[in-house]
Amino acid sequence: MVLVEKGRLHVRRANANAAVLFGLGLDAFEDLPMEDLVGREANLLLSQIWSVAPIGVPGEPFLIRATVQGQERVLMVQVTKLAVEGELVRLFTFTDAPPQGSVSLAGWQEQMISLLDWLPFGFEIASSDDQIQFANSTFKALFGYTQDEIESIEDWWRLVYPDPQYREYARTQWHSSIADARRENREMTPFDLDVRTASGATKRIQFRQRTIGNFNVNLYIDVTKERAYAEQLKALANADPLTGILNRRRFFEEAEEIFAKSGGGTSMGVLMLDIDHFKSINDTHGHRAGDLVLMEFARRCQEVVRAGDRFARLGGEEFAVLLAAEEPAAVVTLAERIRTAIHATPFDIEGATIPLSVSIGATLADPSDEPFGSAILRADNALYEAKRAGRNRVVMLGT
Repeated sequence: MVLVEKGRLHVRRANANAAVLFGLGLDAFEDLPMEDLVGREANLLLSQIWSVAPIGVPGEPFLIRATVQGQERVLMVQVTKLAVEGELVRLFTFTDAPPQGSVSLAGWQEQMISLLDWLPFGFEIASSDDQIQFANSTFKALFGYTQDEIESIEDWWRLVYPDPQYREYARTQWHSSIADARRENREMTPFDLDVRTASGATKRIQFRQRTIGNFNVNLYIDVTKERAYAEQLKALANADPLTGILNRRRFFEEAEEIFAKSGGGTSMGVLMLDIDHFKSINDTHGHRAGDLVLMEFARRCQEVVRAGDRFARLGGEEFAVLLAAEEPAAVVTLAERIRTAIHATPFDIEGATIPLSVSIGATLADPSDEPFGSAILRADNALYEAKRAGRNRVVMLGT
């Protein structure tokens, strides 16, 4: 028998039978790394078999192919958790001369574990109450926690989901998904959750699970990079590449969705913006300067529009704003603030001072009474009137 410290595989003491089995004096066991006792491969396996038996009860036996004093030997091992003076330790019981056929069984077991360790995702075998019994090396690399830190399923929930509300959400998602899968005798429908690793980093993990007999086979796939890349692609697909604000397609999608979901009594303001004499800027200062003007124009407008407003570049020097407003005066007020922000201070573009103004068409719409297409057409007509009236102004048209 070998008594091992909690938190690291170092021997604290051993009995006389262990001294005989491993060919060491009793003093040599003190603070001896388990790897030096049984070899690197066997030590790795010992760190991957999780003892889920209650304190004082031996766990299920398993085989290891150990290297003892330079000789290969197959040993049977049982792990027992003990509480000694309030401290949790592990008692490893090693048995030599295993039953006939166990040598080949140990070889098969090693190959199977090597295969599981080769998998590029976390692989875990748990009991029906979710207590871990085996976890491959990728599981440990993925999360960073040791079996001493996750001695029970409650430790898992506490460490991996430190926020209580998100923890409850994750727990509900896990148990409900498993229950649905078991009821229909199928694999659990995969889902993603954000988890906290031992290093403090947050990873997006896809969870997969299948119940086989009395065991749960759990797969943990790190999809952090893939999901981040997908979000970047989504952002790029929705954004104007020059200014970073919404593009025309996304603006119309969101506006039409807002109009479709708005109930009676909710009014929406629509603004159409067009930079005055923009072509002359390109002709006089060049297209690079024109691009910089568009970027600065968008920046100034963003400082004025509210967080919940939708602001987009529709194309060229044409922009649009969708805002919640109870009365026409609120729509005109925002439009005038934008107009002032653009016209009050000339644009400083690569040393050139460029005065700028914007014409704005505005309208107030009732989403329950008309579609978005009708409202933006009216705002566009108002913009035409602003241009015709001399530019650098706001024109409001009613329904």
